[in-house]
Amino acid sequence: MSSNRIRKQQASLAKQPRQSEREFVSGESHYFWGKRYLLEVIERHGKHELIIKNNKKMKLFINPKTSKANRELVMNEWYRQQLKARIPELLEKWQPKVGKTVSTWGVKKMKTKWGSCNIAAGSIWLNLELAKKPPECLEYILVHELIHLHERCHNDRFRARLGQVLPQWKLYKNILKSEPLGVCPRTKN
Repeated sequence: MSSNRIRKQQASLAKQPRQSEREFVSGESHYFWGKRYLLEVIERHGKHELIIKNNKKMKLFINPKTSKANRELVMNEWYRQQLKARIPELLEKWQPKVGKTVSTWGVKKMKTKWGSCNIAAGSIWLNLELAKKPPECLEYILVHELIHLHERCHNDRFRARLGQVLPQWKLYKNILKSEPLGVCPRTKN
């Protein structure tokens, strides 16, 4: 992909609507796999944890006086764990179909991309925000990055291969474009 096209894509992602900044307090909306949940913050002594209750609420258990930054860290770590639990099964499903295998993969916060691929190293990174989007979006980005192990650029061969492997890829791409992103990360978590 040309550097000019990369800059345009990054600028487009940067302009995409963003959620308002989260305070990580009870009553806020948070998303997981594309579904909206109301956050309920419960102070207690012990290990921080987050659980989904009744398919409607996210319960965040934290120690009293836990800062907003630490509440966010707890939630981001939970999202990271959810992605890391899901990605291996997706790799097992899609690597044989794509015909490429990654040597390593990871999850990190990204400001301007949903994923990235280092072709020489055979590694991919996936954006932490994908845990908030419908599961098909994670699958699309993972397949997209695997296809890059064949084709560096978003050329006709890339799109044709993507279309062969994942015919509905444009639908998932449009979902990602239409939904608001999280607040721009200030630091890498």
